[in-house]
Amino acid sequence: MLDVQSTEGTVKLEAPRQRKLGVGILGAGTVGGGLIRLIQEGLAHRAVAVEIKKVGVRSLVKPRSFTLPDHLLTSDLKPIVDDPEIDIIVEAMGGLEPARSLIERALRAGKHVVTANKHVVSEWGEQLHQLAAAKGCSFLYEASVAGSIPIIEILKEGVIPDRIHSVYAILNGTTNFILTRMTESGEDFHAALAKAQELGFSEPDPSFDITGKDAGQKLSILISILKNQHCHPAQIDIRGIDFLMPWDFQFAAERQWVIKPLSIYEEVDGFGFACVEPVFVPRQSVFASARNEYNALCLDCQHIGQQILIGKGAGELPTASALLSDLRKIAESPGRPQTLRLQTEPGTLTQFRSSIENPKSYRFYVSCCPRQPEKRRKIYEVFSIDSELIQERSPCARSGFRLAVVTKAIPHSELFRILDLVLSFDPDAEVSWVRILEAI
Repeated sequence: MLDVQSTEGTVKLEAPRQRKLGVGILGAGTVGGGLIRLIQEGLAHRAVAVEIKKVGVRSLVKPRSFTLPDHLLTSDLKPIVDDPEIDIIVEAMGGLEPARSLIERALRAGKHVVTANKHVVSEWGEQLHQLAAAKGCSFLYEASVAGSIPIIEILKEGVIPDRIHSVYAILNGTTNFILTRMTESGEDFHAALAKAQELGFSEPDPSFDITGKDAGQKLSILISILKNQHCHPAQIDIRGIDFLMPWDFQFAAERQWVIKPLSIYEEVDGFGFACVEPVFVPRQSVFASARNEYNALCLDCQHIGQQILIGKGAGELPTASALLSDLRKIAESPGRPQTLRLQTEPGTLTQFRSSIENPKSYRFYVSCCPRQPEKRRKIYEVFSIDSELIQERSPCARSGFRLAVVTKAIPHSELFRILDLVLSFDPDAEVSWVRILEAI
């Protein structure tokens, strides 16, 4: 409401000052610390009407990248959630627990929640959305996927006015950095991983990244929003990158391909197929130009074609900026709760199926190192039926030869039939495969 004041016969209208909402931040590491800097140092494009009331940290004596009065720091997290002066809880701790319990506690207390936690959102998002809706609170998590790229806002708000039937994305900066090093420097997997850890692009325990689980959680969040129904990470086929060898990169380079860690959702014949896996893409692909810690997304639309987004997917300020974006949405409309209402009626839900059931055909690269040289002719015969190319490459230490195969366009089911047949001849053969995506 506006105040009306009389000054020398004129009327001046003054808008009342907006009350700053109290914010409690759980976690002040890279992301939480970046958010504090954005707020305290005015690094954002424009100020947000919030005030930091408390910050929960593991250690009160650890050096920080930001400056706050000591009385705002605490290692006791529950009182932050329960503080009546705090309107919004920002969860930047990571991991499943205690983050999930604290988010639930905050929503039950009627507080808005902003989080960067893909683990919690991907596995418990459906329940937390329902709780937020019941309590009239906002539950926002733009920072949980793709860092500075506002992909959740784009999908949730229908910014692209067309039906999106496929999503191809690089969602994990660690694996993209590792594969970039293996491509450009010729390093093996372990050397590239060590470099990623040295530069801070990987956690000391990188298993969640290199196994594909991190990207799987992020993809499940995007699918849940895109389809307006919960997609659990267990419904996504996930392969890591640690099976890749230098000769795979050499073969790719010879054929003008680049290996990238893609998260993929495709709709075929009314069913949804989701996976995380390394793939071969053309060197001129937009994904080939997304290097190191950068993320990239390609939304394949029914009428307007492919829409491309690229940006930094990790780091202090890129991810913190996404947290601040969600804070701004709440601060500007605190009385208008923002959360998804996922559909649950069985008849309206998309069925998610395993990639082996995907009827689409692709070419595949297959590397095979038999351990039984006497089976060589039989293995050649198996591959020759459905293949465009079979090359004998640099020898395997075990068998003296290795096959590099590019199949014809076949569905996944046919690929697995071929691999099963090869393994029936030589159960100990070292066989790996990579899908070739040529239209992105």
